[in-house]
Parts: sequence; structure tokens; C-alpha cells
Amino acid sequence: MARLALGQARHVAAILAGVDKRPPGTRADTAAGAIRLLTVPKDKPPYHRDGWVFQAISWIAAHRAEAGAVIRAPHMIHAHKGFDGFQLKLDESGQIIIAVMIFEDKATENPRSTIAGDVWKGIRDLESGLRMNELIPEAGGLLEVHQQRFPELDIDGAVERIAWEEARHFRVAVTADTTHDDDDVRAALFKGFDDVAPGLSARRRAETIAIPKLRDWMKVFSSNAINQIEAWRDDV
Repeated sequence: MARLALGQARHVAAILAGVDKRPPGTRADTAAGAIRLLTVPKDKPPYHRDGWVFQAISWIAAHRAEAGAVIRAPHMIHAHKGFDGFQLKLDESGQIIIAVMIFEDKATENPRSTIAGDVWKGIRDLESGLRMNELIPEAGGLLEVHQQRFPELDIDGAVERIAWEEARHFRVAVTADTTHDDDDVRAALFKGFDDVAPGLSARRRAETIAIPKLRDWMKVFSSNAINQIEAWRDDV
């Protein structure tokens, strides 16, 4: 988490892929920006900071779930209005893009109402084409960044395929607590997913992480990440 806050997503992705790399240095000004990202502004609620932390956790989990995945790096500002996360889905050869997976990451103490309200609305908007003007440049940008990996890729053709319904997949990740420590209860959190994103089950991915006392946990976790950044900064 500390490395992600420092803007070192490429280094973290390499670690998660099992590549042993020397970490980048930690400049004092970069450290200051990372610490700001992990700090709740005075007299402000923690929701935006906690939301960013959870998006970063979700990004790490997505990499661990699929080695070699092509995933956009986390946003580096709080409350970014774009998509929470973006991943290119590849075929078995790892050479052909078959879909784009859009992340909905929510750090919330009310997972069911958040999913049934904000999350389902966002997916409905995408399914109806209301956000295609945002989706297309996001997909195209991620494809361009990784074109070296796919030298023969027709980016315009890939973007056009992504615009079709079955080429848009969704990954909904939310915080839960001990009351959701049961498969049926967790499944109930995502009731209606097949209605807002119909079709093949591959289009729908649902994940939870159990964090009791969410806000307290986020405060301690962020403080630990800040301590790590400060330790690296002192070594430079």
C-alpha cells in the first residue's frame, strides 16, 4: 500500500508477478504527497481516504487473482469521478483481448444498500450506453499503454468490440463484516447482479473483504503505511 501511495504501481505489479526488483528510491517530496493521500484532512470525514485505500487493496487482489493481468494503475487522487478500476480480459493465449472488466469498489459499512443503490445504478448506466463516452477513451488509453505487449493489436477494433454488451464485464468488490461470514449471506449482498448485467456468468464477478470496525481499521492501516513511507524516506 505504501508503494502504491508513492505512485510505484509498476513496481508493485512486478512484485505480485513474482519478479524480484530493486525498489525505487523515495524522494522527500514524493513521500509528502503519498502521506497526504493516506491522511484524512482536518475536520473532514474519512470516506474519501478510505475509498482510495480500498481501491488500492482491490487492485492488489485483482493482480493476485490473475497473474499477468493488464490492469490500470489506481487513481492518485481522492474521490476520482472515473471508473474505480479497469482490467483487460485476455484469452487463454494471453494475446487477444476479449473483454474489459470494470471495477466497482466500495468501502462501506452498509454493503447491501450501497450495492443495490450506487453500484447497480452505475452498471445500468454502462449497460444502457450512458457512459460509453467515458468507457471508450479509458479502454483505448489502457490498450495504448500496453501496446508493446500486443504489437499486432488493432486498438480501434478492440475498442469497438468492447463497446458491445458481452465484451463488458463487471467486478463488484465491497467491504463486509462478521455478519456476512456465510456463503448465502454474502451471495444475498449481490442479489440482482444478473438483472443489471444479464448474460453469461463470466460477465459478473463479486468479491468481499471482511473488515470489522471499518473506519478504525482503515485509520490504523493507513497510519502503518505512513510509518513505512517515513522509514523509506529517512533511508534516502
